[in-house]
Order: sequence, then C-alpha cells, then structure tokens
Amino acid sequence: MPHEIIPPQLAIKAMRDSGYRDAAHALAELIDNSIQAGQGINAVTNVEVLCVDTSEIVQERQRNRINRIAVYDNASGMDMATLRLALQFGNGTHLKIEEQKGIGKFGMGLPNSSISQCRRVDVWSWQDGKCFTTHLDIDEILKGETREVPEPKRAEIPKEWRRLIAHEIGPKGTLVVWTKLDRIKWKSSKSLLENTEFLVGRIYRYFINEGTAKIRLAAFSDGGGMPDETLSYQVRPNDPLYLMKNTSAPEPFNHQPAFDSIHEDALKVKYGGKDHVITIRYSVTKAEARQKFGGSSPIGQHAAKNQGVSLVRAHREIEMNRTFENRYDPTERWWGVEILFEPSLDEVFGVTNNKQSANAFYQMDLDEDAKVECMLPERYRDYLEETGDSRLIIYEVSQRIGRMLSTTLRPQVKRYGEGKKKPGDSVAPAGSAEDIATRATQRRRATIGDKGRSDKDEKLPEDQRQKELAYELMSGGLPETIAKQTAVSVTRAGIKFIFQETPVPGSVIFDVKSKAGTIIIIVNSNHPASVHLFELLENKNGDSDTPALKALKLLLSAWARLEDEAGDQRRQQLEDTRSDWGRLARDFFQVADE
Repeated sequence: MPHEIIPPQLAIKAMRDSGYRDAAHALAELIDNSIQAGQGINAVTNVEVLCVDTSEIVQERQRNRINRIAVYDNASGMDMATLRLALQFGNGTHLKIEEQKGIGKFGMGLPNSSISQCRRVDVWSWQDGKCFTTHLDIDEILKGETREVPEPKRAEIPKEWRRLIAHEIGPKGTLVVWTKLDRIKWKSSKSLLENTEFLVGRIYRYFINEGTAKIRLAAFSDGGGMPDETLSYQVRPNDPLYLMKNTSAPEPFNHQPAFDSIHEDALKVKYGGKDHVITIRYSVTKAEARQKFGGSSPIGQHAAKNQGVSLVRAHREIEMNRTFENRYDPTERWWGVEILFEPSLDEVFGVTNNKQSANAFYQMDLDEDAKVECMLPERYRDYLEETGDSRLIIYEVSQRIGRMLSTTLRPQVKRYGEGKKKPGDSVAPAGSAEDIATRATQRRRATIGDKGRSDKDEKLPEDQRQKELAYELMSGGLPETIAKQTAVSVTRAGIKFIFQETPVPGSVIFDVKSKAGTIIIIVNSNHPASVHLFELLENKNGDSDTPALKALKLLLSAWARLEDEAGDQRRQQLEDTRSDWGRLARDFFQVADE
C-alpha cells in the first residue's frame, strides 16, 4: 500500500487552487514563457492568444461560450526532453541562480496556470521541422491512469490551429491548447480578451513598446465548420505612468503622454553580498489631462484602473501595489510611481511563484515599527543592519516614495485641481467661505477701524497688488497662468481671504501670510490633517465647498484675521500656539492611523 506524503490526487486538486486571480493572469504565465524563449533568438517574438467559442443552449437561449484557448509563439521551441520537463511542476530550465536573469524562474508557469483554468492542456513544440506533443489531463490523474508526464510523441500541428494562427509558422515554435475549460470566469471570448488586453498590455508594456514582442488577441466562432474570426487586434502598451506614446489610453492620450516625468531615482542597495540597483520612476498628470478632461472622462477612468505603485521585475510587471494611496481620494489616479528591479531581489520583494504579487513589499515606516519593537529608530536600524534584514531595503524604498508623494506629486495634482476654474470664474462666489469672511471683516472694520496689518496694502495701485499677489501664489507652487488669473480676480472683487494648499516646513496645520492686502491661508499638505479633514470634506463632484468644509474655512479665516490684527508680540505668541497645536494634532492623527 503506497504511503505518499502527498497523494497525487490530492496534490493536483490543491494545485488547481494555486492563486491565479483569473484567466487573464493565467494566460500571462504562458506569454511569459513565450517572451522568455524568444529573448536573444528572435528580433520580434510573435505571440497569439486564440479563443474559440461554440454555441450552447442556456435557459432556452442560444449563447456563445468559450470552448478552447490556444497560445502560440514563434520562439525557440522545445526538444522532447525539454517539452516533457516543461509540464512537470517545479521543474524548468531557469532554476539555477546563474540562469535567473529574465522573466522565468520558478518552473511552475505552464502546468500551474493551465490546470488553474482547464482540465486538459496539450502542448505541441517544434524545432527544425521536428514537432512533438504531450499533455496533462486532470481526469486521467484523478483516476490514477497517469503518474508521469506522457512521453512526447511526433505529431503535426493540428490543422485547425494552423489555419487560425495569423503569423507564418516558422521552423521553431510552441502551441499550448487548453480544453475542458471549467474554471474560466468570463464566458465569452470577447469579455475574456477585453480584460486580457488591459492587463497584458500593462504587464508586457516594455517588450511591446520596445518592439521585441508582438501580442495578438483573436476570437473565433465555431459553427461546426472552420471557425469564423469575430475579432482580432494587436495588444498596445498600457503604461500606468502615462509617459509612453501609441498606447491603449483613450484619445488624445493614446498618441501623446498624459503625464509628465517628474523624477527618476536610482537606489543602490547591497543584498546577498552583491550590489544592486532599484530604479524608482515618478510621473504626474499634465494640467490638460486633469483640468480639461477630469476624473469622469475616459482618461480619468482609464487612470483609475491603473492606480497604485507598479512593481516591474525584469521589465515584466508583477503587480500594482495599492498600499501607498489614499483609497477614498479619487485624485490619487493622477500620479504614477514605478519600481524596477531584477530577479536577484525576488526574496527582498517576496515575489510569488505565479508572479502575481510581491508579498514583502508594502508601505512601511521604520519609525513606527521601531516603536512596536520598543526601540529608538536609530537602534532599530542598527539591529536590522547587524542581522542583514532585507526589510531595510523596503523601508528605504517606502520612505522615498512617501516623501515624493507628500512633497511633490500630490501637491502638484492638487494645484492642477485648483486650476480647473475657467478665466472669468469668480475665485470666491457669493456664499463661499472666502466671500463670507471678507464681508464679516468689512463689517468689523466699519466698527473698530483698519486694525489689520494687511489693510494698508489695499491702497496700493491695482496692477502692483496683482503682480505681488501673483508672485506670492507662484512661490507657493501655483502655475503662473492660474496665479495671475487668481490675483486679478481677487483684487478686482475685493476678496480679503484666499486658500492655498502646499507643503509647509514644520508641523503647522496651516500657515498665514498677507500680501498686497490679501490674507493667504496656506493649508500644509504634509500634515495628516490635510488628508483627514480638508480632503475628506471636499466636494468631489462639484466646484463648491461642502457645508462642513465651508465651516472649517471660516474658523481658519477667523484665526488668520486674529493674527492679522495682533501686535508684533501677540502675533508671535499666536504663531507659536498654532505651531504647538499642529505638532500635537499630528501626534493624535498618527495614533488614529495606527
């Protein structure tokens, strides 16, 4: 009586639940094999994903259902021994460390991805006119009829697939065919391929953009004779940084970048006794995409589906990490971050064997984790260095991304949002917090006189006021055109208070400045109150403030006027109190985030 540690029948059932999110991710594993096999061999690796639908009666209605799927490539092909090896779990040709320089590595892709979606996979592979085939069949394994990968046999490529493949079949290549499909979420080829195009275009964007790989998606309807083609297209790059041209982004950004490149950071790290480089790239929306089109537009919706930090291993995307974003904030779609690393750092990032995620990578804070370990940050860092803990690398990457988000990317997105008002629009419409605070101050001045430090500057020539105020707003990061428009609107309308959001040194929640007779209340985008209060209270669907945000603005305006009217000594005390309050509030919000 056999006493296997894991009986084959149980093992194959467990392997079917191997964590592939859907058929699109499983197909990506087969495309991995094709691109890996073509590197260094073909000028261009041609990959074709072919789906054939058949007609079925479902609830007395005739519907098309996916019946079989094939993936073809013109890469290196496999001989008999390699073909048999390719269908073994945990085996492959890239298991040695010195060979782990490309996409492949784990020796699980072909069998694992296939049985996660179907009950039978057949593979044909050929080199120099010699074609061999073998297969895996779940039912044969469960019945105990198959305990080894069947020995490959000489065979011809099936006529059906020969006719459906658009590319001229050369002397080398591979064809993988899935049948007995029982786990595919999408029922029709059209829905499967539409979802596959978006994902595959993003995963392989570098190979497609560089021209080293072409990926065709095609669907056919089988009416009993030769299947008829119902759709066919080449996959275009899907760049979450929106810097590439000729992509799948909606017009006009399919031909031109929707974002601007902001910075590229080359982080040198040491791991495993060797030096490595991790490249971090940052992008942020162009003013046109944010202001002219907006979040509800096709480009806004497209960007929302590409939201997060893209982890790219050997030019192949692993995942979009969502731990760095403020998930409730729709403006997070307007920035992009990409991390590029090589397979030698797989353990550092925790890359899974199905290449769908990097489990060790997420937003981390060394100072917070040091508190949990009851250590000072410096001591905790020393401890990690002494023990060779690879988390130090993730801490450094997290810190750099967090700093760029808070100081550059989010503030710029915010500034472009402020610029959505068209020239001529009122910067403080009737009933706004700015309008109410202005009228309340006028009423107060009529009673007590011009007590504010800013009041005397209202008598300056209008053009001088506009120039000085515009310069001040530009110093805070507002684009020149918007700053000038705002300065003109404010001075002509006699608005006393305006709000601006930008990073401010220190721990203040907000700062107060006066320029050219106008009081500027600067909300510190680096302070957690900016996220927990101001952004949370914003009206995401319109230009007007919510009642709650209007009330908050009036409170801050009252404080700003209090400082404006105070003498020098009293004003310094109020500024110190504001700073102390901001520091205490920051600590409270940090505890809330825990």
